Amino acid sequence: MNGEDERVQTSWTLVGRIKNVQDQESWTRFYDLYKGLILGVSMKAGLAKEEAEDVLQATMLSVNRNIGEFEADPKRGSFSAWLLQLTRWRIHDQLDKRLPRGSGQGNVPTATGVTPTVERVPDSRTIDLEALCDAEWKQRLMQQALRELQLQVKAEHYQIFHLVELEQKPVAEVAAALGRNRAQVYVVKHRVSLALKRILKRLQKQFG
Repeated sequence: MNGEDERVQTSWTLVGRIKNVQDQESWTRFYDLYKGLILGVSMKAGLAKEEAEDVLQATMLSVNRNIGEFEADPKRGSFSAWLLQLTRWRIHDQLDKRLPRGSGQGNVPTATGVTPTVERVPDSRTIDLEALCDAEWKQRLMQQALRELQLQVKAEHYQIFHLVELEQKPVAEVAAALGRNRAQVYVVKHRVSLALKRILKRLQKQFG
């Protein structure tokens, strides 16, 4: 078994291990692995930090209660999709708590001309949480992939890739600044881009 297979197996093994609610070590690893994702998507959905923390705790409780129904097999479905579905439900719960039930008032300005805070909060029915979760997931995978990429390629090669691909600097400008010709910059950018795609592919398998 090569290194990549071991990493994939370890990730799915962790999902299997948290079926044992008494396995505190595995639950701690799981919590540390996914808390940033849940907090991030919650706050981007318009929740305050305290509300996002509530979503995190409620989602983890939902995982604890329902993980027995999830089969830890990448061939049977994506774990991340299942986890983010639980997260979306908990975000809906938090957003719905903000508005009085049956108020039906809409965004009507007060005498001061300012819309009341309770009426300016996002409506859970109009936020595309699925798209938001998908974007947050992809962003976090990319961040992890870039961290790994920096460790795999030469510092100069990563610099070229970062300037051209991420900062969108003109190839001629980058070549002149680093004392390279444009052909060399193109070759380096291409090779590093392929390395990044390989890392992303592995991470997508690893984290379901």
